[in-house]
Amino acid sequence: MEEVESDDLLDALGDDVARKILVAGKQGPVTAEELADSCDVSESTIYRRLDRLNELGLVERCNPLLSTSKGSYQTRIDGLSLAVDEEGIRIEQGPSDSTIDAMETILDVIDVQRVNYDAENELVDVQFNLEPELFETFMGVYSRKRE
Repeated sequence: MEEVESDDLLDALGDDVARKILVAGKQGPVTAEELADSCDVSESTIYRRLDRLNELGLVERCNPLLSTSKGSYQTRIDGLSLAVDEEGIRIEQGPSDSTIDAMETILDVIDVQRVNYDAENELVDVQFNLEPELFETFMGVYSRKRE
């Protein structure tokens, strides 16, 4: 996906019709007429949304030679991930991987000192520093997850 402003993406995704277009287009090529019917809006409204979503790289017009009808559109992304940090909000193409997200969060918060991996037994030994109140929180979460 081309580099686009997060604000532009958020504005587009804040629109109910645009979201319906993205969902419908993910299921397969869909015409503006079909979208207008399913969204209960005019075709001109659909074309305005399609133009904007196309500019943002979220939908694309299908090749008329490959599509059964002219003017079909489909969603060209699998997902978007939203990240909020001290530098602002950024949106990246691709579905969020919750495992990687969780690992990145842990490494952002915890001061990891050493990591050893026993490949034969698939065991990871991690040593990290925690302040006493964080250790109490950690043990509370750990206890709940083990139950």
